[in-house]
Amino acid sequence: MDLRTAVKIVALSKVFKKRLEEIGEYLSFGGDFSTEVAFSSSEFNMFCSKLMDYLKSNPVQLITYWDEEYPQILREIQAPPVFLFVKGKPEFLNYNLFGVVGTRKMTTYGRQVTERFVVEISKHFVIVSGMAYGVDTIAHTTALKSNRPTIAVLGCGVDVVYPKSNKALYEEIIKSGCIVSEYLPWQQPQKYTFVERNRIISGLSKGILVTEAGIESGALITAKFALEQGRDIFAVPGDIIKPSSRGTNYLIKNGAFLVTEPSDVLEYYGFKEHKALAELSEEEIVIMKFIDEETSIEELSDKSRLPFSQILLILTTLELKGFVYKTESGLYARSIEL
Repeated sequence: MDLRTAVKIVALSKVFKKRLEEIGEYLSFGGDFSTEVAFSSSEFNMFCSKLMDYLKSNPVQLITYWDEEYPQILREIQAPPVFLFVKGKPEFLNYNLFGVVGTRKMTTYGRQVTERFVVEISKHFVIVSGMAYGVDTIAHTTALKSNRPTIAVLGCGVDVVYPKSNKALYEEIIKSGCIVSEYLPWQQPQKYTFVERNRIISGLSKGILVTEAGIESGALITAKFALEQGRDIFAVPGDIIKPSSRGTNYLIKNGAFLVTEPSDVLEYYGFKEHKALAELSEEEIVIMKFIDEETSIEELSDKSRLPFSQILLILTTLELKGFVYKTESGLYARSIEL
């Protein structure tokens, strides 16, 4: 879609409060809106001119619901955003995404849990969060420290850093992933915008993990949206005495998947190797990586430079754990894929 049409779509939504269906009808008629009076509006034309000038002079991409770049998974939700402004690398919006959210008032436990899960989950999913204080910040930071991209969905425009203390994080996310918002690039945050953006965090994601949250945490709103959208909801249990865990414990009591290890999440999506690697010693991992479809002990000895006796012991252990098996020809093969 050309930029001029995309800008008109934003104007129809913002100036004339047109809904997705109405704008779709406008596009189906070749861009001629039902009333020409709309386009003669001075407010409409001033809005289009301002936004057009902004987009031409700033590194921000506008993606509408009708563009190929718009995430297909987001089209599936109720009331999907008519458009998204993106700063950074928009291609990540169409990767496998997974949301990690939680309380702003994070404890040491919440930090440790979030770091532990994100390090592993980010190997297979791009982490999505809201760049708020607490769990959101740690989720993004941990992904970046692991040299993984991450996506921040803001409750303000993409040119507004909120909270201001996350300026450095904001810039790092743009370099490695992207910043996303359904609000005009210069729009300041409001209470309602954070609630609205939560539906986008869950809408973009295959699943949502709540690592730590009180009973009144906004993370529970994200979980509610995830439930309505048919997304998977995971929660880490916490101390039943502490208010900071009442939200996650509540989610578990009401049907969220209880998870205590990253492998619990990854196995759910078919990544069984993570549980395996977590249970193996360094030498066992080395041997596992050298085992092809059918591999002999001699080949393993040549590749690993370990003695026969040690390899036999390792293979026996791996067989008992169910990670390898002996073929009819006396060779070894993996029971799981790495």
